[in-house]
Amino acid sequence: MTPDERSRVGREPFSALPSSDPRSPALRTAAVLLAAGKGERMWPLTSTRPKPLLPVALGESLLERWIKALKEITEDIIVVVNKEHVKYFENLRSEYGVELAVQIAAPGTGAALASVKPPEADYVVVAYADVYLQRPLLELKRLLAEAPSVLAVRVDDVSQYGALVVENGEVREVIEKEMSGPGLINGGVYVFSKEIFELLKELKPSKRGEYELTDLVKGLRAVEVASGWKDVGRPWDIFDVMKMEFEVREGLENPWGPGKVYGELPEVKGEVYVEGPVYFGEGVVLGPFAHVRPYVALLDGVKVGPFVQVKESMIMEGSRLPHLNYVGDSVVAEDVNFGAGSVTANLRFDEREVEVTLKGQRVSTGRRKLGAIVGGGARIGVNVSLMPGTRVGARSWIYPGCVVRGDVPDGARYKC
Repeated sequence: MTPDERSRVGREPFSALPSSDPRSPALRTAAVLLAAGKGERMWPLTSTRPKPLLPVALGESLLERWIKALKEITEDIIVVVNKEHVKYFENLRSEYGVELAVQIAAPGTGAALASVKPPEADYVVVAYADVYLQRPLLELKRLLAEAPSVLAVRVDDVSQYGALVVENGEVREVIEKEMSGPGLINGGVYVFSKEIFELLKELKPSKRGEYELTDLVKGLRAVEVASGWKDVGRPWDIFDVMKMEFEVREGLENPWGPGKVYGELPEVKGEVYVEGPVYFGEGVVLGPFAHVRPYVALLDGVKVGPFVQVKESMIMEGSRLPHLNYVGDSVVAEDVNFGAGSVTANLRFDEREVEVTLKGQRVSTGRRKLGAIVGGGARIGVNVSLMPGTRVGARSWIYPGCVVRGDVPDGARYKC
């Protein structure tokens, strides 16, 4: 089937579909969420759960967001996972009524989709489960109205993505990480006709040795995203997701300072000062004499105790900053404990962008301020200083008084 033939498959029904009615009885739609990636660049957050299940959207995982949006369109939802992670996703069957499929051994997004038994549907929505959309249902409706289609995102530099070459609204070519400068990139959300499963049988490995869906998007309509979008591939991407979520959530009046608060009101002990926007999960305990600055998310069961300041950070479920701590521009995973007087440093003396090591290479985070990324279950002893860009592995212990730079492996016992 040629690209032009692919572009015409299913165009007529969807072009007549009202954007307010994605459940048209004339159409049978299924959805596949690709969630089999290992999330290596998100380490150490992914040492204790898969990336799509991290609660990065103010307490909600990206996978949950996708499922809830897709439920407005179809009940036929399949989540593709890798065999090592099946146990983490089992509850989705009972909670949301989705199906699980295990990715076959071959690598790539094309191989992931090929792992699915073709559903009885005319059209299939396929989405990368680690993509954040600020208004997912809106974007899905727009894609369905132009199907078969692909979500396009306009960025300042296409060099780190698959650049889309678009003519007359249709994709003519996808160039992987070989172009630079502004342009449109593949947004990781597609609506394919049912013929996609036959086309997958003809798919060949790419230059990277992977079976890639991007080889099958030629001829699809390019639908430019109308709201916020983020490819969540690195821990500091969570900060952008938080800010976009605050823009679309409905806030509450803040009894403890300026700006709005979101979620549930915490248990407050004594005097505290909160500068919104700030998100509180259930069962958060705050104070006395705690200071929470803007763009902070304190998830379920977090404790922020006396003389603690938190600034532009996400603190995940059950973690504790009990007294005399500073945590700024950081991501702290679940069940982490900071000892008294332990802090994160978030600014270099030379004020240059903070660098970290990803897959063996030093890379800039693009952030002048970045504190620490701390994995689940870590224990930070008293009077510890975590330098800018430090990553502390899951279940590791940092002994008292240490100054920590670089990466601490999972389960390590770090002494100084």
